[in-house]
Amino acid sequence: MAKKVQDLKPEKDLKSINLRGSRDKKKKTKAEILKKEKSTLFKKKTPIKELKDLSDKKNNNYLYIKGQKFTPPKYLGSLIKIAAVGFLIILTINAINVYYIGKTLEREVSAQAYEGYSLLIDAGKSATKIQFENALEAFENARENFLEAENDLWFLSTDKTFYAKNGDVKRAVSALLEGGKHFAIAGGYFLEAIEHFNNIPLYFVSKNNDSAKSPSITDTLKAGLARTDLAIEEISLAAEEIKVINEEALPPEMRVRVSFAKKKVEEVAATLQATSEHFPALLKLLGDRYPHRYLILFQNNNEIRPTGGFIGSYAIMDINDGYIEKLETYDVYDLDGSYGGIIEPPEELKEFTKNWRFRDSNYSQDFPTSAQKARWFLQKEGGPTVDTVIAINQGLLKDMLEITGPVKVGDFGELNSENYNLLLTFVIEGKIWGADDPKHILKVFVKEFEKKILDEKNLSSIMSKLYKAVQQKHIMVYSADEEIQALFDSLGISGRVYENEKNEDYLSVINISTGGTKSDQFIEEKIHHHTHIDDLGTITDEVTIKRTHLWTDEIYYQWKKILNDYGFYTLPDQIIDIMGRGRNRVSVKVYVPAGSVLLASNGSDVETKYDKDLKKTYFFYEIEVKAGESDEIWIKYRLPYNLNLELADTYKLMVEKQPGSVGSIFDKTVSTSPDIYNMALYPSEARLKESGITTYSTNLVYDRYFSGVWGK
Repeated sequence: MAKKVQDLKPEKDLKSINLRGSRDKKKKTKAEILKKEKSTLFKKKTPIKELKDLSDKKNNNYLYIKGQKFTPPKYLGSLIKIAAVGFLIILTINAINVYYIGKTLEREVSAQAYEGYSLLIDAGKSATKIQFENALEAFENARENFLEAENDLWFLSTDKTFYAKNGDVKRAVSALLEGGKHFAIAGGYFLEAIEHFNNIPLYFVSKNNDSAKSPSITDTLKAGLARTDLAIEEISLAAEEIKVINEEALPPEMRVRVSFAKKKVEEVAATLQATSEHFPALLKLLGDRYPHRYLILFQNNNEIRPTGGFIGSYAIMDINDGYIEKLETYDVYDLDGSYGGIIEPPEELKEFTKNWRFRDSNYSQDFPTSAQKARWFLQKEGGPTVDTVIAINQGLLKDMLEITGPVKVGDFGELNSENYNLLLTFVIEGKIWGADDPKHILKVFVKEFEKKILDEKNLSSIMSKLYKAVQQKHIMVYSADEEIQALFDSLGISGRVYENEKNEDYLSVINISTGGTKSDQFIEEKIHHHTHIDDLGTITDEVTIKRTHLWTDEIYYQWKKILNDYGFYTLPDQIIDIMGRGRNRVSVKVYVPAGSVLLASNGSDVETKYDKDLKKTYFFYEIEVKAGESDEIWIKYRLPYNLNLELADTYKLMVEKQPGSVGSIFDKTVSTSPDIYNMALYPSEARLKESGITTYSTNLVYDRYFSGVWGK
């Protein structure tokens, strides 16, 4: 799922910090400016003496700062960025100012220290640009500079100044130098590790290309892990050095910088340690000790389902030591048709099936829940036991074909990023390749596509596309192995539904196609979410969801031209309707916080239900839209909690996109009673109008978060 958004509360001691050490007149804080502006706007002074931040945690004398929870990196390549950030932190500390407080000898040491930290920055920049040789040299030079500066600390033992007498200053200077030395050593180790990690995708492609040979992928990973462990040891030593500094006993010029250093160095050490703990899971995924079996679900998001799209085909893939030993594609109907048992479906699926099967196993938008059911169905219907489940939406194929270029499919012709969807759908739905094996074209295509995609020159483009697909929930992964699943959760690729906090609003609109057509590719969905806050802090939400079917005759003539080029001159209306022209009928589940109460709607069939797995209330209804038409539903409901406006309180909203969706248009508005005013908003695109209405417009290509502080 999407990474949990969390507000960043500034440390109390860091208020009014001037990191440049300036003695200029103190500037007004953002909180003071906001407070003055809002009081002027509403012609009154605020009596508020205490505010809550946007995560609803009490703290005095500050308004709102929004940030993200510090989490492990999204993929191995981004570990480079952590290294660079770690070294930039050291420079940000601006610790060299410490050495300028004193005698001439101190200035000499500071010059050496400055050069050492500058070299660390150069190393970090080189690492980010993958300039390994330059970075390694810079790390080594930095280490030597810190050693030289450390040797010159003799003056602190003989100097009679205040700073020499103050043992805390001496320890601080020593610790900062020693910490910098450890960071420099760690940088060298870590850079070597990154070089190993960056070779893994290249080796994977080479190893799975019959014409090439490459080193063992798992051995390469293990070599990188060994260097990473050495780097972590050095960074931990740096953290220990700085940790012992008593910043409260230091002069003000040093205190803030040392406090900042301790916090950030500890964060880097903790992050790398947490990342290292997931490495055994990576070895399992690559089939280090035992082969690892994957179930790959090919989901057609033109026929939308909770985790992305209808499961029309699937593949079984075995990986051993990074080598794909088996990759076979199957028609889901072959498996489902071979099983004669009766399995009752969930209530929302009964609209289109009375007997639950593997093809409808992705019934929950929480991917771990659906993936577990897919594994269960596969085995129950006679398939193999699998370790890990991957869901891939068909829309990703367009991105991949843009990389590979056209793929020749036997005597049929070429499929490219513009025509693959039309041609594959027409051939399969029309059973052009034969009624006994209508998806034979897909099996031929996959074999040819595999040859083209496993080309070293495509590697960087593929990684970029895959990363974007993960962020947009077009790829989700689940494993029965708890260690591997913990890795997926930490990377944000597990598709786990967000668990909203207490007193936090939530919205997720989940569509389940029941019409049997591939028409969702032509549906434009607009979602308007309005919140009203009254004098008592009661929160009432209204959601309007409008769906428009954008099919036109022009699309038909475009299809006809392409199909004619491939020798198809007859286009049966039934097939064209299935391919997208037909009516779009969906069951809709509007998820809101548990305990929300339905007040009104413009649909008589809207029902209030509770999802015990996700612990959320949802409103359920059905909607049908024909080509060229629109329809909308309006729902009004009350949230199960109030805001405390006497102290000022935070309204927070998490909006989760549906996996597989191309991105609905989303509008958010907030209105309040006249004596309530806004004090802060997130994100920066949100606007407070003169009318008192707050507005925020975006799309749901990604999950979105909105919050603000309101008070009387």
